Amino acid sequence: MANEEAFAQALKSRMTLRLVAPLTFLTFLNSLDRVNVSFAALQMNAALGIAPEMYGFGVGLFFFAYLSFQFPHTALQHRIGPRKWIFSAVLMWGTVATCMAFIQNATHFYLLRFLLGVAESGFAPGMIYYMSQWMPRRFRAWAIAGSMLAIPISIVFGGPLSGWLMTRENPLGMPGWRWMFLIEGLPTVIAAFVALRYFVDRPEQARWLDAAQKAWLQRELERDRIEADANRAPGNVRQLLRSGRVWAAAGVWFSLMSGAYGIIFWLPQMIKQLSSAGDLEVGVLSALPWIGVGAGMLINAWHSDKTQERYAHIGLPALLAAAALVAGSMLPPGWPALLCLVVGGFGLGSAQGAFWALPTSFLGAGGSGAVGITLINILGSSGGLVTPPAIGWIRAQTGSFAAAVYALAGMLAVGALLLIPIKRASTEPMPAVPRIRTAGEQS
Repeated sequence: MANEEAFAQALKSRMTLRLVAPLTFLTFLNSLDRVNVSFAALQMNAALGIAPEMYGFGVGLFFFAYLSFQFPHTALQHRIGPRKWIFSAVLMWGTVATCMAFIQNATHFYLLRFLLGVAESGFAPGMIYYMSQWMPRRFRAWAIAGSMLAIPISIVFGGPLSGWLMTRENPLGMPGWRWMFLIEGLPTVIAAFVALRYFVDRPEQARWLDAAQKAWLQRELERDRIEADANRAPGNVRQLLRSGRVWAAAGVWFSLMSGAYGIIFWLPQMIKQLSSAGDLEVGVLSALPWIGVGAGMLINAWHSDKTQERYAHIGLPALLAAAALVAGSMLPPGWPALLCLVVGGFGLGSAQGAFWALPTSFLGAGGSGAVGITLINILGSSGGLVTPPAIGWIRAQTGSFAAAVYALAGMLAVGALLLIPIKRASTEPMPAVPRIRTAGEQS
């Protein structure tokens, strides 16, 4: 037993380095190319005459496309295989992100944000499903949280980087925000071609795994599939849509993503409004709460895998994030308020880091897993369609962010409560959908 556990831990470390780390880097680029608009807005909005509600509308357009095209991405992933799908998705969004450097008006802004949503729409659920086909359930919270760690990293490092690029002269003489888009978009295009050569579709194709490691992975993954299948009854996608657990899980993810998107797209402008800091200083200060997000993701995911408990590891951190956001909004501008944001980020990251280990444990593999993950991600990520425009409208009406913060805290509390019916329904059989054959299986 001790030897097998040592073998498993050694394999986990190897897969973290060879699989999770590259996916984390791609997720870093994905997040950076999505959220750097929040820093560009410090200059871009005035340069192009974009009002707060117009900016919120443009951010919302991204999410409209992001939600609309996830199922086509899922179908494409299964048709051409994960390796080619990763290449096409990364190349598409990298090209669009680079083109943001050349927009001339609000219409261009709306169009490219929509196209960026189309390009990025399937990446997050696709990566979660891809890792669920490689990582046994006992390691899954850590693996998924490891890739999601790229989101706070992209802001911890991307915020100061974006602020620095926007405040420095460049050889092309471009305005700072345009130069920032160009320099942060081109590496993604290059990464697409590297990914095409690096990734493989299935564990048995990985040259960096030896025969014993492949055999152990196959046994563990098959055991996970059998356990998931035992909790699932024959059915179809329509029955999946009627599952209370799927809708409750989507509600939890909605609350967590609403909190994240509220911070991602508005925090720099919140800090700018509350202080006299310059663009570089705003970038640095905006990164601090995301240090808390990253720490929460890693620590809580590790402990959740260690104890194999999911519900408290999601619900309690969500409540902590809600309380910290309310406390921070009630304090005057200063370090105590910023500390509350860091604590709120820790709670938010902790809940997000442990979340996907829960639905992937009852959705299983094959068509049910892919469709269920995509469905939960679509419904949950619709928070990005609702929250940023709503915050823009509230700010335009009140001149303050306080009411929006209270609403975000309330949604986080509701998300924590939705874990109760998920746990109570843990014996409810999940519907199965016909298994979708991947490109590798079809060959």
